[in-house]
Order: sequence, then C-alpha cells, then structure tokens
Amino acid sequence: MKLIFTPNPEYTHKVLVVAHEAGILDKISMEIQVPFDENTEIWKYNPLGKVPSFVTKNNEPLFGGLIICEYLDSFNTKAPLFPKDSSKWTALRQMITGDGIFDATTLIRVESWREKNEWNKSYMLRERKKIVGGLKMLEEDAKKWNKNPNTFHIGHVATAGALSYLYLRNPIQDCNLVDGDDNFDWANDHPNLKQWFADIQNRPSIKFRLSKED
Repeated sequence: MKLIFTPNPEYTHKVLVVAHEAGILDKISMEIQVPFDENTEIWKYNPLGKVPSFVTKNNEPLFGGLIICEYLDSFNTKAPLFPKDSSKWTALRQMITGDGIFDATTLIRVESWREKNEWNKSYMLRERKKIVGGLKMLEEDAKKWNKNPNTFHIGHVATAGALSYLYLRNPIQDCNLVDGDDNFDWANDHPNLKQWFADIQNRPSIKFRLSKED
C-alpha cells in the first residue's frame, strides 16, 4: 500500500492517525508529492490533482482523505474509528465539520496568494463563515468530549486535523477580512475545544508526526 501526500510534522494528518490506530503504518510506503509544484507527479495517482491519494493492497487508486481513512479503518479490528451503532451519525457530522474547516482554511489561504486588490472578498468571507460556524458547533460537541475522554472516533480525528491546521495556517488572521481578525485565535473563544485539543495530544496516534524527510 502507498500513501501519496505532503507531510508536515506541524499538523495532524488524518490518514496517519487512522493508520496508526489500525496498527498498519509499517505496511504503508510514503511518497511525497506537492500538488502545486510544476514537476508534481500527483496526476499519476489522482486525476483531480489533490493529496492525499492512496494505492490499496490490490493496486487500486483511492483519493479523498475521508475515503482513505475509511479504507484504513477497515483494518482496525480492535477499536474501529467509524462507529456502527447509533453514534455513527453524530461522529460523521463531526467528521464533515472538521474536514470542512480544514478545506475552508485552505481555500482562504489559496485565494490570498493573489494580489490583495484582486481578492474575491465575498468568496473569502463565505469560507470564513464556515470556519467560525464550524468551530461554534464543535465547541458545543467538545463539552461532551471532555466528559468522555476515552471515546475516540473519526469525528475526533477530523477535528484534530482542522485545529492543528488552524495553528499552522491562520488565514483569518493573515487576511484580516473583518475588524478584529488580526487577533483571531480559535482557542481564545473556544475553551472546551482548547481543553480537548490539549488533552488529545497525549494520544499516541495524535502525538505521532511524520517528518518531511521520512
């Protein structure tokens, strides 16, 4: 099996967390591809030109982080991260929320690469709204998470990825689209999420980081 992605040890990669939880990291080879590089070979694996991408043990291509996560979780025989009981729908909603925050963060950042006078600010504000709304919803969820620290599922994985990415890239603060954005820090206004995120760093699969050189 092969994972094609852009490793960065400063934030949590969902697919690595799920592979770690399933105990199959040693069965996966890693290939670094940066989609925006001129010489990228990501197109060999994904016609959409995005990472992460994956090649299964049957040599079938998979792409889309959440689909790859579900595939990797199929090897987890001890404590699968995709619930099968009634908690499934809440976990999946949290998964999509975390992943949506991650995507919105990326889209604002990519738009900001243009000259400032060419920014599509209405587009950026729409993505900003997704981040703010998603954080608000997960802040409520985190009240329950903090009361049940031993529970861990795909919703937590996606949320950890989003929050670590917001620490690494803070386009709301960088772009300063709304008054006060220059002081934006997701943790300041979300104490439950802040506590949960700090505690979850002790989990081996979250603590694990793959360096860019590995």
